[in-house]
Amino acid sequence: MAGARPERAVLAQGPVTRARWSCENRRRMDHTGDDPTTARSAAAPGPPSGAPSPQPSPGLGARLRRDLRIGVKAGLQTFWELARVMIPAYGVTLVLERLGVIQWLADLARPLMSLLGLPGDAAVPLMVGYVLNIYAAVGAMQALHLSAQQITVLAIAILIGHNLLVEGAVLHKAGMNGFAFGALRVVAGLAAAAVANLLMGLF
Repeated sequence: MAGARPERAVLAQGPVTRARWSCENRRRMDHTGDDPTTARSAAAPGPPSGAPSPQPSPGLGARLRRDLRIGVKAGLQTFWELARVMIPAYGVTLVLERLGVIQWLADLARPLMSLLGLPGDAAVPLMVGYVLNIYAAVGAMQALHLSAQQITVLAIAILIGHNLLVEGAVLHKAGMNGFAFGALRVVAGLAAAAVANLLMGLF
């Protein structure tokens, strides 16, 4: 401070002068609160007062519980999305079979289905797949008695041509001919199914 003697000069004056200087220095510190140790600690860098303190990373058990909860939730959502389509389609097909509608459709579609190596009632899941989607067609297939080869042939036809109404509307909105593209998908699916039936019959 201004007016204070240098420390080296004070030490050279003797013990009485040193004691007087020490008392004066202590009074000044008590008056101003200027303690060198507190000044150094206050000047030390630290986190801002408004900044949030860092959170510890979760342990392995917490991460496993979190991932399990997310996985179960996603699995239940997927199950519901599939069940709400497949179960009604399965039930409607059973009802149509009890009412004799399946047999009537089978008699009409038997000439075309025979080219694919399929029974006439296979036209039901085929038409369901054309109008709705693949999952509804799978639900309708469960109500029928089909062999592994027949399921494979039918699946090929449905995978190429399915959900024609919705996708045709999307194509039409995009500036394409949705009807022509849908007809092309149906013909391509039936042709691919016929070829697959011939190839599986050879082996």
